[in-house]
Amino acid sequence: MRNHERSARIAVVTHERDLHAHAVKAEMERRYPATVHIFETDHFSRAPGLSWSPQGFTESVFPANDGTAVDVQGIDAIWFRRLGNTRTTANPEVTDPGDRELIYADTRAAVLGMLTTEFRGRWIDHPEAFWAAQNKVVQLRAAHDLGLRIPETLISQSPDQIRKFCGIHPSAIVKAVRGVVQAPAATATVSEKLLANESAMRLCPAIYQELVPGRRHVRVQVFGERVLAALLESDDLDWRPNLDIPATEHHLPSDIQNALRAVLRRLNLTMGIFDLKLTDDDEYVWLEVNPQGQWLFVEGMAGLPLIETFTDFLYGQATR
Repeated sequence: MRNHERSARIAVVTHERDLHAHAVKAEMERRYPATVHIFETDHFSRAPGLSWSPQGFTESVFPANDGTAVDVQGIDAIWFRRLGNTRTTANPEVTDPGDRELIYADTRAAVLGMLTTEFRGRWIDHPEAFWAAQNKVVQLRAAHDLGLRIPETLISQSPDQIRKFCGIHPSAIVKAVRGVVQAPAATATVSEKLLANESAMRLCPAIYQELVPGRRHVRVQVFGERVLAALLESDDLDWRPNLDIPATEHHLPSDIQNALRAVLRRLNLTMGIFDLKLTDDDEYVWLEVNPQGQWLFVEGMAGLPLIETFTDFLYGQATR
């Protein structure tokens, strides 16, 4: 612990059993004079519960996972990981789908309303920026405008436009614009069967992109000004299902680092997890950014000091 540093109070807004939240809390409280509260928003029905009053009848109380009642006005920084889904992970005694949806909607509205009206500290990152930046359309526009090479892309539900695009890019891939947890849609190559199925193409817009060749995938963690990247080698279109692959630390050129920081600034973010592809011609191709992507596994695979770097970043945000 660095006793000469000023103390900080930090909250993590997340869901139950979030390994990142617990690992950062342990590292933060070991290295700094800091207290970290974990708000598992899918389990707010546990004591002491959530409370708020516009007339000051009560403090703005958030229930931490250890049973502590936390006044958000006394928090220096909030790390906004995500909101838990009470429809699937809490209140097993409630079985009616309508009732579960009501619990989810009201919990979400109360949490966001209280945080955005009562919290006065630093966001990492603000919920509005977080959700806007998750939109693939917004991401692609930002990356393209800032000079990053992105795949040739079409977002469409028009069979004519899709077939025209795939005629130019015969090895095109297709992926969801947003996707849902309940029905995950994997990235796949566009098949002749899909191109022949007009009703399937018309159902909803999807992202169609040129297939970027190469087996070198780059996972980039940007925490404020710090940029740490890992090179992952895989022949799979999506390397994430199989992590038994070579992974090493990778040093990005300074112009690519600066471009990634510029994307975050455009998206009003202070951090982000980027996926790039490094072609056989050593060209970096931007694929996407996840404002709160997973990164602990990258530390284990490539030996990057990510938890230490992130803890430094988060403490610095809290004490600015």
